[in-house]
This record gives sequence, C-alpha cells and structure tokens, in this order.
Amino acid sequence: MRNISLPTLLIAVVISVSLSFFLRPSPTPEKHETAYERVMRTGVLRCGYGLWEPAVMRDPNTGEFSGILYDFMQEVGKALNIKVEYTLDMPWDSIGMSLLAHKIDAHCAGIWATPGRGRLMAFTNPLFFSPTVAFARIDDNRFDNNLSKINNPDVTVALSDDDITTEVYQSEFSQAKKWTLPQMAPPEELLLAISMHKADVAFNAPPRLHSFEKGYPGKVKIIPNPKPLRIFADTIAVSIEDEELLHVLNTTIDQLIDSGAMDKIVNKYKDKYDMSFVVPVNRPYTWKPMDSNK
Repeated sequence: MRNISLPTLLIAVVISVSLSFFLRPSPTPEKHETAYERVMRTGVLRCGYGLWEPAVMRDPNTGEFSGILYDFMQEVGKALNIKVEYTLDMPWDSIGMSLLAHKIDAHCAGIWATPGRGRLMAFTNPLFFSPTVAFARIDDNRFDNNLSKINNPDVTVALSDDDITTEVYQSEFSQAKKWTLPQMAPPEELLLAISMHKADVAFNAPPRLHSFEKGYPGKVKIIPNPKPLRIFADTIAVSIEDEELLHVLNTTIDQLIDSGAMDKIVNKYKDKYDMSFVVPVNRPYTWKPMDSNK
C-alpha cells in the first residue's frame, strides 16, 4: 500500500469537510405567521391606538372605550365575525415599527395617509376625510384669511417632531421658525405653546381645540380661512407587508361605508361634538327607482 504522508492526509480531510459544508442544502427560512393568519386563527384583531376626541376615547374610571372610529371598528369586527380589541396605546411615531414587529395587527385610531408614513405602513380605503387647519392665539389676527403670512422668519410654528405637522411646515411654511415637541407629546401641547407665547401658529385637526379648551378656554382659535390647509384620508393602518389583511379590511370598510354605518355613528356623537371635521366618503352612485309609468 502506498504510504500517505500526514500533511497530505490532513489536507484531504480539510477539503472533504469544507466541501460537505458548502454543498449542504441551505436551511429553509422559518416562516413567520402573518397578521392575517394570526387574526384568522385567533379570531382577534389587536389594535394599536392613540386617544383623541371624538374618534377614540377611554373612560378613565371604567376603562370603557367609545368614539366614532372605535364604534366603527366594532362594526368591522361584527361583519368579519372577529373580536376587535384596543390593546396598545402608543405614540404616533412608533406605529410603523410596532406593525412590522407584530406587536399589533392594525392601528385603529384613524391615521392620515401620507407618502412619508407609507414607507412603513399600508392604509385602508378612507373611513372619512378630515381637514388640517391652522391655530393661533385668540387675539392674533395677523393670519386671518391669509395663511401665506405664516411663512415669515418673524413667525414661530409649533410642530410635533417628524409627523404630519412637520410635513405641512416643510411644504408651505419653511421660512418660519420652528418650536418642536417630541412626537409622543399630546397634540394639545402644540396649542399650549401658542397660548404661552412660545409659538404663534400650529397645525392639526379641528377637534384638538375642543380637547384643549377644557383646560384653557378662550386662549386659542382656529385661524379663519376660505379652505383648510389639507384634506387627509382617515384610515386604518397595517404593516406594509400585510396585503391579505389590508384586502379583508378594505372589503369590509367599503361595504359598511356604503351601508350608511358611518353616518349612523357620526349622528350618535353630533349632539355632543362638532362633527364638521368629518368629510364623508362620496357614494359611488345615486340610485333612483324606475318610473313604472313609462
């Protein structure tokens, strides 16, 4: 038998082990359960939310939820034969990552669909539309019916860091100075900054004034203007990866909107709250009965 030197034998062993490693089939990546699969398996849709009147409210004594968006999502649950639970109160800046990390299945407090947010999350069809308006101190009339005057270095705008108010500022009022709050701060603090002369103007939805005036009546106003700064679609957000869940929610939302469910819910709250900020989704058709005499 031919003698094989020890170094040659060691080299052969190393080559054999290396080849077996590289030729080994790659392990199949572990498949994670999607939000759609989890909701269908458990019969529960886990909702993240932020509290704002009159969309999503929680009684501090009983913990009971109410509001136009909360009530509507309960109708979505009934239609799908699932339970819709509001499980996680969260700051607006953590919605996208919470969806991607599967901490929640959807954000169910109404979120404005914007391109910036669309990089992390997908949005349902609109539940309704709502305006963004500008706020100022009650006795400050500089910007009445002329919001372009806000775009001035002598004006300070109160902003929530990197949210929709920042997008409006950068688009139309970037010449003004900024006074910035962390995004997790309650939006009413923007109005507080105006009343305390830390800022002159802020941008948000009209209902924010109702909440603010409970503690600080007669301090801040909505600046009169022929039209709002923006009209945004109020939507439910899901992870950018969850196309199946998005499809299911869209189908249900469209049917409920067309059935008049949202109109009934809005009517339930209109005696206590100003519902002028709710711009209904237009019906796709107007039906008239056929004239049987023709």
